[in-house]
Amino acid sequence: MINKFRYDLLSNNKEFGLLFNSLLDSKEINEFDDFLWNIIFSDKTPIRINNEPLAFKDLFHLNLNDGRCKTCSFELVFLLDKLGIYSEAVKCVNEAFAGTSGSVYGGHWYVETNVKGSILCIDTSLVVTGSQDGFKKLGHNVIKKYDIDSIFKEEPSLVDYYDNMIIKSYK
Repeated sequence: MINKFRYDLLSNNKEFGLLFNSLLDSKEINEFDDFLWNIIFSDKTPIRINNEPLAFKDLFHLNLNDGRCKTCSFELVFLLDKLGIYSEAVKCVNEAFAGTSGSVYGGHWYVETNVKGSILCIDTSLVVTGSQDGFKKLGHNVIKKYDIDSIFKEEPSLVDYYDNMIIKSYK
Protein backbone atom coordinates (compact mmCIF):
# COMPACT_ATOMS: atom_id res chain seq x y z
CA MET A 1 0.00 0.00 0.00
CA ILE A 2 1.41 3.37 -1.02
CA ASN A 3 0.78 6.25 1.35
CA LYS A 4 0.21 9.22 -0.94
CA PHE A 5 0.63 11.88 1.76
CA ARG A 6 3.97 10.46 2.90
CA TYR A 7 5.18 9.89 -0.65
CA ASP A 8 4.33 13.45 -1.70
CA LEU A 9 5.87 14.98 1.43
CA LEU A 10 9.11 13.01 1.10
CA SER A 11 9.32 13.74 -2.64
CA ASN A 12 8.63 17.47 -2.31
CA ASN A 13 10.78 18.09 0.78
CA LYS A 14 14.13 16.38 0.24
CA GLU A 15 15.52 17.50 3.62
CA PHE A 16 12.56 16.01 5.47
CA GLY A 17 12.78 12.91 3.27
CA LEU A 18 16.41 12.35 4.30
CA LEU A 19 15.53 12.85 7.97
CA PHE A 20 12.52 10.53 7.74
CA ASN A 21 14.48 7.77 6.01
CA SER A 22 17.35 8.12 8.49
CA LEU A 23 14.94 7.73 11.44
CA LEU A 24 13.29 4.77 9.70
CA ASP A 25 16.66 3.10 9.03
CA SER A 26 17.77 3.60 12.65
CA LYS A 27 14.41 2.22 13.88
CA GLU A 28 13.60 5.43 15.75
CA ILE A 29 10.37 5.38 13.77
CA ASN A 30 8.74 2.27 12.30
CA GLU A 31 6.03 1.26 9.86
CA PHE A 32 2.70 0.25 11.43
CA ASP A 33 3.02 -3.33 12.69
CA ASP A 34 0.43 -6.11 12.47
CA PHE A 35 -0.73 -5.44 16.05
CA LEU A 36 -1.67 -1.85 15.19
CA TRP A 37 -3.22 -2.77 11.82
CA ASN A 38 -5.36 -5.40 13.57
CA ILE A 39 -6.59 -2.74 15.98
CA ILE A 40 -7.39 -0.38 13.09
CA PHE A 41 -9.18 -3.19 11.19
CA SER A 42 -11.38 -3.82 14.25
CA ASP A 43 -13.09 -0.42 13.88
CA LYS A 44 -16.24 -0.89 11.78
CA THR A 45 -17.76 2.47 12.64
CA PRO A 46 -18.83 4.34 9.50
CA ILE A 47 -16.83 7.52 8.99
CA ARG A 48 -18.44 9.82 6.44
CA ILE A 49 -16.03 11.17 3.83
CA ASN A 50 -17.64 12.91 0.84
CA ASN A 51 -21.02 11.50 1.98
CA GLU A 52 -19.66 7.95 1.69
CA PRO A 53 -19.54 5.70 4.77
CA LEU A 54 -16.06 4.23 5.17
CA ALA A 55 -14.39 2.12 7.86
CA PHE A 56 -11.26 3.51 9.54
CA LYS A 57 -9.03 1.12 7.58
CA ASP A 58 -10.50 2.44 4.31
CA LEU A 59 -9.02 5.87 4.99
CA PHE A 60 -5.57 4.32 4.72
CA HIS A 61 -6.32 2.05 1.76
CA LEU A 62 -7.94 4.84 -0.24
CA ASN A 63 -5.37 7.51 0.75
CA LEU A 64 -8.02 9.55 2.53
CA ASN A 65 -5.92 10.05 5.66
CA ASP A 66 -4.11 13.11 4.30
CA GLY A 67 -5.49 16.38 5.60
CA ARG A 68 -7.52 14.43 8.16
CA CYS A 69 -4.93 13.97 10.91
CA LYS A 70 -7.26 15.34 13.60
CA THR A 71 -10.12 13.06 12.54
CA CYS A 72 -7.84 10.02 12.36
CA SER A 73 -6.20 10.83 15.71
CA PHE A 74 -9.55 11.23 17.46
CA GLU A 75 -10.83 8.02 15.85
CA LEU A 76 -7.76 6.13 17.07
CA VAL A 77 -8.07 7.56 20.60
CA PHE A 78 -11.73 6.48 20.70
CA LEU A 79 -10.89 3.04 19.33
CA LEU A 80 -8.05 2.47 21.79
CA ASP A 81 -10.27 3.62 24.66
CA LYS A 82 -12.97 1.14 23.60
CA LEU A 83 -10.27 -1.55 23.78
CA GLY A 84 -9.18 -0.41 27.26
CA ILE A 85 -5.95 1.24 26.11
CA TYR A 86 -5.29 4.78 27.38
CA SER A 87 -4.17 7.26 24.75
CA GLU A 88 -4.07 10.95 23.97
CA ALA A 89 -4.46 12.95 20.77
CA VAL A 90 -1.47 15.26 20.43
CA LYS A 91 -1.72 18.61 18.69
CA CYS A 92 1.65 19.66 17.32
CA VAL A 93 3.40 21.74 14.71
CA ASN A 94 5.86 20.35 12.20
CA GLU A 95 7.36 22.95 9.86
CA ALA A 96 7.86 20.27 7.19
CA PHE A 97 4.05 19.89 6.99
CA ALA A 98 3.43 23.59 6.21
CA GLY A 99 1.47 23.88 2.99
CA THR A 100 0.41 20.22 2.87
CA SER A 101 -3.20 19.09 2.63
CA GLY A 102 -5.10 20.47 5.63
CA SER A 103 -2.07 22.21 7.15
CA VAL A 104 -1.36 25.77 6.11
CA TYR A 105 1.13 26.51 8.92
CA GLY A 106 2.36 22.98 9.76
CA GLY A 107 -0.33 22.11 12.29
CA HIS A 108 -0.64 18.36 12.79
CA TRP A 109 -2.11 15.68 15.07
CA TYR A 110 -0.85 12.28 16.20
CA VAL A 111 -1.58 9.85 19.05
CA GLU A 112 0.40 8.80 22.12
CA THR A 113 -0.50 5.59 23.91
CA ASN A 114 1.01 3.36 26.55
CA VAL A 115 1.92 -0.04 25.14
CA LYS A 116 3.64 -2.58 27.38
CA GLY A 117 4.82 0.09 29.81
CA SER A 118 6.26 2.56 27.30
CA ILE A 119 4.87 5.47 25.32
CA LEU A 120 4.22 4.72 21.65
CA CYS A 121 3.56 7.60 19.27
CA ILE A 122 1.36 6.87 16.25
CA ASP A 123 1.20 9.15 13.21
CA THR A 124 -1.77 8.24 11.02
CA SER A 125 -0.68 10.62 8.23
CA LEU A 126 2.84 9.23 7.85
CA VAL A 127 1.69 5.73 8.90
CA VAL A 128 4.57 5.33 11.35
CA THR A 129 5.08 4.73 15.05
CA GLY A 130 7.94 5.68 17.31
CA SER A 131 9.07 7.00 20.66
CA GLN A 132 8.46 10.53 21.88
CA ASP A 133 12.12 11.25 21.16
CA GLY A 134 11.84 9.86 17.62
CA PHE A 135 8.78 12.02 16.93
CA LYS A 136 10.56 15.08 18.32
CA LYS A 137 13.47 14.37 15.96
CA LEU A 138 10.91 14.06 13.16
CA GLY A 139 10.01 17.67 13.91
CA HIS A 140 6.74 17.17 15.81
CA ASN A 141 6.69 19.99 18.37
CA VAL A 142 3.93 19.36 20.91
CA ILE A 143 1.39 22.11 21.58
CA LYS A 144 -1.18 20.27 23.70
CA LYS A 145 -2.35 16.74 24.55
CA TYR A 146 -6.01 15.74 24.73
CA ASP A 147 -7.28 12.69 26.57
CA ILE A 148 -10.75 11.40 25.73
CA ASP A 149 -12.45 13.63 28.32
CA SER A 150 -10.69 16.72 26.94
CA ILE A 151 -11.79 15.78 23.43
CA PHE A 152 -15.40 15.49 24.59
CA LYS A 153 -15.18 18.88 26.34
CA GLU A 154 -13.89 20.49 23.13
CA GLU A 155 -16.31 18.63 20.84
CA PRO A 156 -19.34 17.35 22.80
CA SER A 157 -21.05 16.09 19.63
CA LEU A 158 -18.47 13.30 19.50
CA VAL A 159 -19.88 11.65 22.65
CA ASP A 160 -22.78 10.12 20.69
CA TYR A 161 -20.41 9.03 17.94
CA TYR A 162 -18.16 7.34 20.51
CA ASP A 163 -21.11 5.65 22.24
CA ASN A 164 -22.26 4.16 18.91
CA MET A 165 -18.88 2.90 17.68
CA ILE A 166 -18.88 -0.61 16.21
CA ILE A 167 -15.82 -2.56 17.31
CA LYS A 168 -15.02 -6.15 16.28
CA SER A 169 -12.51 -8.32 18.13
CA TYR A 170 -8.97 -7.70 16.95
CA LYS A 171 -7.30 -10.72 18.54
